[in-house]
Amino acid sequence: MSNERHHEVIIIGGGLAGLSCAVQLANSGVHSAIFEATDRVGGRVRSDVINGFTLDVGFQVLLTAYPSCQELLDYSALRLRYFAPGALIRHSGRFSELADPWRNPGKAWATVTNPVGSVADKLRIWRLRSQTCRGSLAELYERPHQTTEQYLRDFGFSERMMDEFFRPFIGGVFLDESLSVSSRMLEFVFRMFSMGGIAIPADGMAAIPRQLAERLPRGSINLQSSVVRLEGNRVVLANGDTFTGDHIVIATESNAAARLLELPEIQTSWNETSTLYYSSPQCQEKHKSLILRGDESGPIQTATIISNVAEEYAPPNCSLISVSLSPNHKKSRDENEQLAKDQLRKWFGDQVSHWELLQTYQIPYGLPAMDIDPVIRSPELEKRQNTYICGDHCETPSIEGAMNSGMRAAAAILARQTSI
Repeated sequence: MSNERHHEVIIIGGGLAGLSCAVQLANSGVHSAIFEATDRVGGRVRSDVINGFTLDVGFQVLLTAYPSCQELLDYSALRLRYFAPGALIRHSGRFSELADPWRNPGKAWATVTNPVGSVADKLRIWRLRSQTCRGSLAELYERPHQTTEQYLRDFGFSERMMDEFFRPFIGGVFLDESLSVSSRMLEFVFRMFSMGGIAIPADGMAAIPRQLAERLPRGSINLQSSVVRLEGNRVVLANGDTFTGDHIVIATESNAAARLLELPEIQTSWNETSTLYYSSPQCQEKHKSLILRGDESGPIQTATIISNVAEEYAPPNCSLISVSLSPNHKKSRDENEQLAKDQLRKWFGDQVSHWELLQTYQIPYGLPAMDIDPVIRSPELEKRQNTYICGDHCETPSIEGAMNSGMRAAAAILARQTSI
């Protein structure tokens, strides 16, 4: 044990929560050591490069209104590429545009008169937008709440609007089309979409954790270093190495944290997702909006021609199409791929015959499922002194939830150091 190394802070997990905690500590002059089980940082925010195409592992976007992202990230260095506000929705075999009249007032009349939902539904969306943007985020989290489905019904939305817009849209955000998530989560999402842009970094979503990692002192991150157990203030790696820390932060997904801490109450269930990527010659469509399945019943939940948003995602004279499948469509992988291709052909015509399936991502741990009464967990654990927990399972299942929880863990450590 004489060679056992000691660190001020040990962070288990190199996802967004762990990285954000480490950056916030580093900003205050506190060194930390991150132990990450895999070969790269980022957790579920990952990107692969295949045949010159950049594929995010699962459809992900950055909402620039996220407060933690505004504080910790350099947006200009990420070279953000922006989606067009609003969405294209399939209705009666055609695309109808639901635009954001605040950002594109010229399309307000076309949006009001399109066949998706009623005129009253459109007015309710604008009222919902105004309501969610009032007050602070802290106040929003304290509002009375119910299931999103019941909230939308009480708001007066028609069944058609719920099925054609909210189920694919909110279902795509939280990977749950039942709309059972708390209405606070709906209000949070609407607020973030309304107050900022929807973007992706030019080099893929993995550029976000890379930027955070680059802000840490050299040697802070230890990859392929799986922690198998905790012994007081000591962490034990799978290879037998041990390290001690004044403070230990558990920044893993919830079930791994539960195993390490022997606290089954912090386990959560997970919502899964499947994403298909297609390559094609230069796509004829120039849309930069998210496409929702609307009134159709096929496997596709949402789609986007992602290279229209960020041309860097595809080689020259090529296009990249991202397709997210509905979690309600329970078919085999081969069946889903064939059905999705058939549905895309209805949407975009014969050009789809030349599209090639690049990659299918089946992601069983897409996002933690949140209870109807979500609890914002304190980073400090009562039963283990100087041990903290963070991750999006502690707040909202989002980039904001992960990063902000990491920042709160750092704040708790700094506060304890100050009080000693």
